[in-house]
Amino acid sequence: MTLSPAEEEEFASFPDPLRALVSAELAAGNAIAALGHGFPAAPCGAYLMLAQPVDDARRVSTGEIAFYDRNGSSYAGEFTDHQRHFFVVEPPRPPEPAPDMDAIRKQLESDDWQHGRTLHRTEEEVDPESLVGRFQASMEIDYEKWREGIGYDLELLSQATPKELERIEAMVQDRREADWRDIAALAALGTPTAQASLRRALASGDSRIQMAVLEYAPDAATESQRIAVLVQALERATLYGGLSQALDHIASFHPPPIVDTLLRGLMERDGATACQFAGMVYFLFGKAASPFDWDHRPFFLRFNTDDLEEREVVVRELLATIGKDPSRYIKPEPLAP
Repeated sequence: MTLSPAEEEEFASFPDPLRALVSAELAAGNAIAALGHGFPAAPCGAYLMLAQPVDDARRVSTGEIAFYDRNGSSYAGEFTDHQRHFFVVEPPRPPEPAPDMDAIRKQLESDDWQHGRTLHRTEEEVDPESLVGRFQASMEIDYEKWREGIGYDLELLSQATPKELERIEAMVQDRREADWRDIAALAALGTPTAQASLRRALASGDSRIQMAVLEYAPDAATESQRIAVLVQALERATLYGGLSQALDHIASFHPPPIVDTLLRGLMERDGATACQFAGMVYFLFGKAASPFDWDHRPFFLRFNTDDLEEREVVVRELLATIGKDPSRYIKPEPLAP
C-alpha cells in the first residue's frame, strides 16, 4: 500500500521512534497494510498496520518504544510510546490449530497433574459447576475480556442465595477494589460492607478506580466529592489511567471548577492531553457537536506540541473564540534575573 498525500501528512504526526521503526521495516521489505483511526489508538492519534510481522530483532521494548505481543484477533504485536496515542501494529496471526483433546485428557488423568492441583486447593475450594463457581470463573480476566471490557457475570447475583452472595462478596472484597469490575460488583451487591468499600475506593486517590465508582455507584459520592475527583483526574491522570473516563463524565457534568481546570490544562498538561481538553472545551462552549468533533480535528491537533510558545498561540485563539480572559489561564513568563 502506498500512502496518499493526506496519509503521508498523518504519518508525519507519529512520534519519531515509531516512524523510525516503520522506515526500518520498509527498508527490510515489509509494507504498509493500513493507516487508520480507532482502537488501539487514542482519539487524537492513529495506528499504522504493517503487512508482515516485524523483524524479531525489533520486537522488543526500548527506552522510547513499548512493545506488547497481544496476539489478538485484530492484530498481533503493538508498538507505542509512553503516551499511547499512536501505534504501529502487526497483522493478526493465522488461527492456531485446534487443541489436541487426547493430549489434554491424558494430562488431566496424570498423577503429577492431579497432585499439583491438590496442592493448590484450599478449604474454600468452590465447585466450578455451582453458581459461586461460575461467578468465580467470570472473575478470571483474559486478554479478550480485557480488550472487550467484559465484566464479571453480575446476572448471577439475582439468582444467588444469601449464603452464595456472602461467598461472592468475600471473593470480590479480597481483591480490594483493584479493577473497575470489582467496583461494578460491589455496587451490584449493595451490602453495607460493599458500600463501605466503595467509599474507601473513592478516597483511594487512584483516578481509574474513582471514575469507576462515579460510573457504577454515583450515589456513593457527594457533589463536592465528585467535583474533587474529576478535578484531580484532569490535573494528574493519564488517558488510560482514568482521564478518558473523567472526560466522559465531564461531557454531562461540568460545574465551574471543572471548566477552569480544563482551561488551565490547555497550557499546564502535556500536548496530547491539551489536545483532548481543547476538544472538550469546544464542545462545552457550543463550538462543536461532540467532545472531539472530527470536523475541528486539525485545530485540536495544534495543541499537541511541547513547544509552549506554539501552544500559547492556539490557546489564545481558543480563549478568544469562547470569550475567556487569557490572563487567567496563561502564566506570564518569569522576569529575567
